[in-house]
Amino acid sequence: MFRFLSHGTASLAACAIAGAVTLTPGAPFRLTTFTSGLEYPDQMILLTDGSLAIATGPNGGTTGAVLRFIDSNGDGVADGPGTPLYQTPTGPLTGFQQIGKYFVLGNYGDHTITLLAPGATPDAQLNPVGTLQFSYPEPYEHDSIGIAIRPTPAVTGSLDLVFNVGSATNDQPTTVQVQLSGMITATLDGDSLYAVSINENGPLPTAYNLRKVAAGIRNVAGMQFDASGNLWFADNAIDNAQSGTGDEPPQADELNFIAAQDIGTTVPNFGFPTCYIQYRTGIPVGSGCVQPVIAFQPLPNGTQLGSESEGPAGMALAPAGFPSGFNRGIFIGFYGKHVNGTSNEENAVVYCDPRTGRYLHFVENSQPDVGHLDGLLAAGNALYMSDFGTGNVYRVVPRR
Repeated sequence: MFRFLSHGTASLAACAIAGAVTLTPGAPFRLTTFTSGLEYPDQMILLTDGSLAIATGPNGGTTGAVLRFIDSNGDGVADGPGTPLYQTPTGPLTGFQQIGKYFVLGNYGDHTITLLAPGATPDAQLNPVGTLQFSYPEPYEHDSIGIAIRPTPAVTGSLDLVFNVGSATNDQPTTVQVQLSGMITATLDGDSLYAVSINENGPLPTAYNLRKVAAGIRNVAGMQFDASGNLWFADNAIDNAQSGTGDEPPQADELNFIAAQDIGTTVPNFGFPTCYIQYRTGIPVGSGCVQPVIAFQPLPNGTQLGSESEGPAGMALAPAGFPSGFNRGIFIGFYGKHVNGTSNEENAVVYCDPRTGRYLHFVENSQPDVGHLDGLLAAGNALYMSDFGTGNVYRVVPRR
């Protein structure tokens, strides 16, 4: 059961959705189950004909598939099962974005980012045209793939692809390096974000101008550029290793920001692992780092622990067509614990407003039918949410 809960003023009015598709009377949103029964659905792209492509991990996440779904009447429910546009022998597939005339797809199984060329029609197969291959030394804790895309400033036919190289451990500086090969070759530092430019002017894309854009990050999966070219990203904070489940971490998860003009010209340090905002207390620990725009703390709910959100994953800028109070901020899906349902008291979807620093749980945690709403896509007046844990994909639109 979904519950859209808010905390604060009436401009963030509370509403609820009971069951998978039934709305509480008077709620400003309508939710539908777009499709279900998928394996490890994650990031999504709206294709040119309005169909939805979803990155998934069939066969228990050991393989990958991009599936295309059609909603011919626009009712928020796919017409039938998805048809494959692209399949891989490893998986699951994670980051998935459009990059100019291509698509870019992350594969957690083989540590690649692949550029895919679309066919002549939206239902045509996607064809690989270039790959970035990451070779992580063993062991390496945070080898997930986050991706963000923007046009390269002042360069026609070029786009910047930002990706993360997370930390090798939970709470120590990374001392080993990661080798990058394929479209471009380099040795990469951990605890970092990098950008590489992709030139699309020739018959095949080429990569150039690799540069570090941030240091002192731990594990960034969700990141997005806004319309002005500024980069927003959520960092998954240090876990409490002694708890065995990560409960009561020392550090609060963060929403961070890099201004457009600073990307690639400076390398801001966001503090991992010694400079951060303490969980629950809000006390700054350490100094000399860029402070987060928001440090996510539990929200009051009448209990001692409050309502928690931990482990930021997917991110989407709010749909412009959403009602006031939900249309100028950022949605972030939190993974929480490695369980589905009521035992996961950390898996909220958060709506936050960077202008004010306020945030709320758009989808509350600990719900019986929710696992990990990690995949978020804003498209027109709709927000799509994919549940990596249960295999469901939902569409949320304003109630008319």
